[in-house]
Amino acid sequence: MTASHFAEHTARLTRELIHTLVSETDDARLAEHTAFIAEKLAAAAADPAAVTLDDPHPQRSHIEHDITPASSARNPIAPPMDIRWDGEESRCSLTLPLQYQGPPGRVHGGVVALMLDHVLGNAANSGDAPRAYTRYLNVQYDAATPVGEPLVVTGRVVRQEGRKRFLEGEVTCHGEVRVRAEGLWIEAKQ
Repeated sequence: MTASHFAEHTARLTRELIHTLVSETDDARLAEHTAFIAEKLAAAAADPAAVTLDDPHPQRSHIEHDITPASSARNPIAPPMDIRWDGEESRCSLTLPLQYQGPPGRVHGGVVALMLDHVLGNAANSGDAPRAYTRYLNVQYDAATPVGEPLVVTGRVVRQEGRKRFLEGEVTCHGEVRVRAEGLWIEAKQ
């Protein structure tokens, strides 16, 4: 399911609303911005076919018909992940806004694990091999993953044994490893 321009536009406006809800402390400004977003939503809903996007989210997910909370352009809770294949690894560069915060100034650990699972899953499912699914994912948090700073999430297959694919990955910020992960993906039985 490729996101229509209308669906993606609506998801982007919803993300903007979510960001406003968690970042705006003045009710008058919150109300003003909420009304502004509501006007944009109403205009788009009045003529969905007329909605265009200058920069539509690329549909590069390893999940067909992606509606996941990890990378879908249709899902407003999904982090803005654009996963690419880079040599021998999957890679995603992104900056997470405030709505992904856990402890003050830090990305919630569950969101970090979600991103790693998705990027490693992309690496596990590159090429023509049968689909593989997460069996386990071990995450080691070495340092805080900051909100509002550029992050790089990478994942790679380190070995394969029959239906088993062993992966490693990390989250870096300004070149410093913040989080490491290793996991096992297993091909579905035929």
